[in-house]
Amino acid sequence: MVIPFPGGPQLPRADVGGKAASLIRMCAAGLPVPPGVVLASAFFAPWFDRVMASEGWTHLTHASTDEWPALCSKLQQHALALPLTATQRDALNALHSHLRSPSSGQRFAVRSSSPEEDLASASFAGSYETRMGVSAAGLEDAVRACFVSSLDLRVFTYKAERQFDLWAPRIAVVVQRQIASDVAGVGFSLNPVTNDYDEAVINANWGLGTSVVDGRVSPDHFVISKIDSAVVEETRGDKRVSAWLDAGGGTVERENHRPAERALTDAQLRELTGMIVRIEALYEVPVDVEWAYAGGRLHVLQARPITTYVPLPPEMVTRPGERRRLYGDAALSKGMTTNAPISPLGLDNMESMFSGIVQSWVGPLKRDVPPQEAVFFFAGGRMYINYSNILWLASPAMLAKGTAATDTLMAQILGAIDPKRYRAEARPPWMSLRLLRVVPRALWHLRGFAWNMGRTVVSPERAHRVYRQRIDALERELREQLDGGLPLEAFRRTYQARLSGEIFEVAMPAFVAGTLPLGGVTGARHPERKALADALATGATDNVVVEMGISLRRLAALLEPGDWRDLEQVARRIEQRKMPSAFMEAWDRFLAAFGWRGPLESDVASPRYADDPRLALRQMSCMSLDDDRYDPEVAHRRLVEERKRAYGELARSMGPLRRMLLRRVYRLIDLFAGARDTPKHLVVLFNYGVRKRVLAEGHRLAREGRIDVAEDVFSLTFAELKAASEDTGLDLRAASAERRRFRARLDAQVKRFPAAIDSRGRILRPPPRADTPGVWSGMPVSPGVVSGPVKTLHSPHDKRVEKGDVLVAYTTDPGWTPLFVNAAAIVLEVGGALQHGAVVAREYGKPCVVGIDQVVATLPEGALVEVDGTMGTVRLLP
Repeated sequence: MVIPFPGGPQLPRADVGGKAASLIRMCAAGLPVPPGVVLASAFFAPWFDRVMASEGWTHLTHASTDEWPALCSKLQQHALALPLTATQRDALNALHSHLRSPSSGQRFAVRSSSPEEDLASASFAGSYETRMGVSAAGLEDAVRACFVSSLDLRVFTYKAERQFDLWAPRIAVVVQRQIASDVAGVGFSLNPVTNDYDEAVINANWGLGTSVVDGRVSPDHFVISKIDSAVVEETRGDKRVSAWLDAGGGTVERENHRPAERALTDAQLRELTGMIVRIEALYEVPVDVEWAYAGGRLHVLQARPITTYVPLPPEMVTRPGERRRLYGDAALSKGMTTNAPISPLGLDNMESMFSGIVQSWVGPLKRDVPPQEAVFFFAGGRMYINYSNILWLASPAMLAKGTAATDTLMAQILGAIDPKRYRAEARPPWMSLRLLRVVPRALWHLRGFAWNMGRTVVSPERAHRVYRQRIDALERELREQLDGGLPLEAFRRTYQARLSGEIFEVAMPAFVAGTLPLGGVTGARHPERKALADALATGATDNVVVEMGISLRRLAALLEPGDWRDLEQVARRIEQRKMPSAFMEAWDRFLAAFGWRGPLESDVASPRYADDPRLALRQMSCMSLDDDRYDPEVAHRRLVEERKRAYGELARSMGPLRRMLLRRVYRLIDLFAGARDTPKHLVVLFNYGVRKRVLAEGHRLAREGRIDVAEDVFSLTFAELKAASEDTGLDLRAASAERRRFRARLDAQVKRFPAAIDSRGRILRPPPRADTPGVWSGMPVSPGVVSGPVKTLHSPHDKRVEKGDVLVAYTTDPGWTPLFVNAAAIVLEVGGALQHGAVVAREYGKPCVVGIDQVVATLPEGALVEVDGTMGTVRLLP
């Protein structure tokens, strides 16, 4: 039960907890850690047995989260009074023996050390108890306080959020020689603001480090280059309060102790940076470190993995000091619009489709091109663009202009980058004379697109009939006529080629025709015509994403009021076909039209509406059924009428030639504006066919015992699945283990994938804007002005969107858009005028603003805001 350090055995984390395991590890590596003792988790087992046998624990395990505060408090009072067993008393005596000191006034730091604490995926920062300056006589009380903190409401809440087991609590306690420090604080082995791997950040204050850790003071702040230890940035804090050991026990605060003086010398900053780098190398992940100087000597008090940063896979990282590469995250805005990590098989599927399209245009491609040579590549759970290579062909201003329609934020970032810093040092290998040789092939490949584009402009009605016939035929084929008996590779190759041809020859001309710019035709620069021109861009018919939301609300209206109390039961009744016939008929029609869609649908690993009725039911539960203001069908019908009215007014105000041109452009928009989402709709349908075919392979491998469950197949690649069919001895579990570990890191650590990141992890942001306090400016993409409370969602399953909420999200894919129905307005950090969220917001008549940097982190949950989708502002209201 009592493990000294240094010199004691290295026990598992389950026995000593995360904090103690880290201290023991650093001691073994020879780092300057103050000595101490760990009371192992076995010491506390008798107390936990008594707690879990109590009536209060039984109540807690059956209680709702609303009841937790009172029950946790009562349980803590009970735990605090538990007696020591004889074995525990012996262990405390052994603890005192190990801590004998020639100084009778020796003080100790007593800290909780949970097995779940200080993980790469969970820190529990501030949840468990720490006591500083404890005398030998006060050790028992401090140990009890640490034990009782494991029953704190904060711990239960954090565990529930991170999906830890709530009902098997364990804890250990560290008792460590207290350092009477002159200056102390925390250090990070990467810059937590910019994510830069080559910068350490150090915060310091006089006395003990508790004032820095607890955030009660503005400390001195240093950003240090890990390459040459130079100070990159320095901010002198006010340091108004500092904590010190009290001669009578505990700690005491001093005010205004040397507030104007710098807390660390240059020599100490260099030494501290070197120590942080050494600890990072020991842990092999970025760390944050608590440290202290006493009598000029550096001590390491604690180290833990940093739990929130963006890791990059090794192939994307350059060495320290090398020219950095600039990457843009294409998965945020280039059609996929997903902020979730994409599965290995999902990435492989996207890369295969992308490569197949490019090869059909330019001929055979070099396989396995590393990120430094590529333009587009797939790695780290995302699709990236290597802008360092593109900067050989285009200026930042050109890149910004080409990006603005789909990603306003990225356009701002690209427009401000320094090409001398980020352009690749060497000309990319593909920039050669071969590039000229592929031009004729690419132009030849464009013949189908060009022919259909010309036919669309000359004869819109006939082109629309052909468009509908061919798209409907392809959809039927992908939905009903796939040959599941084909080998997986042949299956993908056959239908992928068919899909690519129809998208580029049929769907893309329709897409272009439906998104023709109107400004030059309508004279929208004149203020009186701008509103009418804006109305022409709404009310698009035949848009699959808009119709999906409308269909979901119709389904919701067929449910009985009592059904909403137990959606799990409703899902079972749907699967057993025991719902009323009217609902089942509507459900069958919905699945026939949209069954392959759903939240996070860009990834073949994600379940769809046809796979799990709960996906649709959750979204239906967020739809208001008693208010026409939140009926997307009513709103869309109104916009269609407003579009027709606006066209009539504009036509009457124009001369004959301009009116004739307007008539032709309007006819194209009328027929084809709804085609905006058709290419994505077809890709998702093809992916669903791939998903079903891959799952069939997964079930076979699971039956053979080569993977645990069929869904594990999504952690593999197509090449591995092909090899597995040829070699029955191939170890598939080993092949996917490393990918699953990296995916777990992404799930745990990355809340928002950055739009732009370089090869040393630095996240680039747009230039700061001179916004008025309480007002944020972005890009207006759907007009109107409304007010409502902020509802921030990090995933489409996050929480309910109530009627009148302002939905705030980082980015959204079409599977989110049914959540728009109840929203009064939508605010997106990533997006542009052509992004799915913007299009659907316009068609539902919801004000929408996009491209506001860090709006998800900035807007307080529940705050009342006014969203002006005409001017592009979000204003905080009293």
